[in-house]
Amino acid sequence: MSIEAINVVVAAERSTEKLRNDALAEARGIVAEAEATGKREVLNAVKSAESQVQALCGKAEEQGKEIATKTASKAKDECKSLEKKAEKKMEKAVAIIIERVVRRK
Repeated sequence: MSIEAINVVVAAERSTEKLRNDALAEARGIVAEAEATGKREVLNAVKSAESQVQALCGKAEEQGKEIATKTASKAKDECKSLEKKAEKKMEKAVAIIIERVVRRK
């Protein structure tokens, strides 16, 4: 083989090695960019989920307060009704007691 042929082979090998190194560097860059993009997307998804959770918790708390207010109001109304019934019975009981006391005298 002549020196010229050897130089051509060496140049081809160097060129091939450079292309290989460039391709590896580009591949590493693509992988790094994909990883960074993936991390950003995960962080965005987490932030979005946290925001949704806060909104749902706020809504649930609001509904809970509303239910508690309705329940308290209903209980108050029931208490008033029971008090009225008790008053009527108390009046009857007092009348019976007074009648018995008056009869004894």
